[in-house]
Amino acid sequence: MYSIPRGLRKDLQRAHALRNPPSQPTEPMTPNYTLPDSFLEGPAPALERSDINFVKENLPEYEGVWAVVLDGVMTEEECNQLVAAAEATTDGTWERALVNIGGGMQAMYEDTRKCGRIIWDNREVMAKLWARIEASVPEIHELRNWADVTGNGPFKRNETWKVTRLNERGRYLKYTGGEYFKAHCDGTYETPDRTERSYFTLHLYLNDAVDKDGEKLLEGGATTFHSWDMVRRIDVVPKCGRVLLFQHRNLLHSGDDVVSGTKLTLRTDVMYALEETAA
Repeated sequence: MYSIPRGLRKDLQRAHALRNPPSQPTEPMTPNYTLPDSFLEGPAPALERSDINFVKENLPEYEGVWAVVLDGVMTEEECNQLVAAAEATTDGTWERALVNIGGGMQAMYEDTRKCGRIIWDNREVMAKLWARIEASVPEIHELRNWADVTGNGPFKRNETWKVTRLNERGRYLKYTGGEYFKAHCDGTYETPDRTERSYFTLHLYLNDAVDKDGEKLLEGGATTFHSWDMVRRIDVVPKCGRVLLFQHRNLLHSGDDVVSGTKLTLRTDVMYALEETAA
């Protein structure tokens, strides 16, 4: 769920009744494609971690906020396979992405969000993706005394939240020329049985901004972290096989406008369960 400015909420709720027509189908990369059994087997081919230091990057208001970039999580071939498998679930149709407006409702609000989306629930894919990156982010395996991430309630109750998995719901996003996701903060997702909740967002970039010869394939489309006054920014540029992980709470970000080309990403969440304590 995403946090929507209060002034927009009533308008969005009134718009909920509007039907959102699907995009015209595109030709799937490989019709009826299924992932090979060997998909994502073994470690990441060349994983490198880079921490985002908001203070050094001129966003000091986010001191202590957690975000990292992991490069080399997947190969270009693996990314192409994943896109093909996602498209095969919808015969190549990318529905227009909606905005969560609270109360279990969604609405089309293209002043806020404009892109195509495929929703594909697949626990096996997410388990393999988490296995690729889990060892690289040990500090988020267990959350305790970390109010900046969990909020003050779990902090005051001295709760410990332990990572369980990635959310099986993959949101595959397709941005073409003129499309974007305006500035917002991500919200916590809680499972229907209320046993798990999310605290971190995962973005996996599925195509490159430039080719091997340096020719530009995509202009725009960065994931941008904004200062609260929207003056200063940090851009994370799409790169095939790159993962961006960051906390949901109090981190204003956007999907920058795509000027030309196509941006393909996968978005999901890192899920946690409350550690049981002895009575």
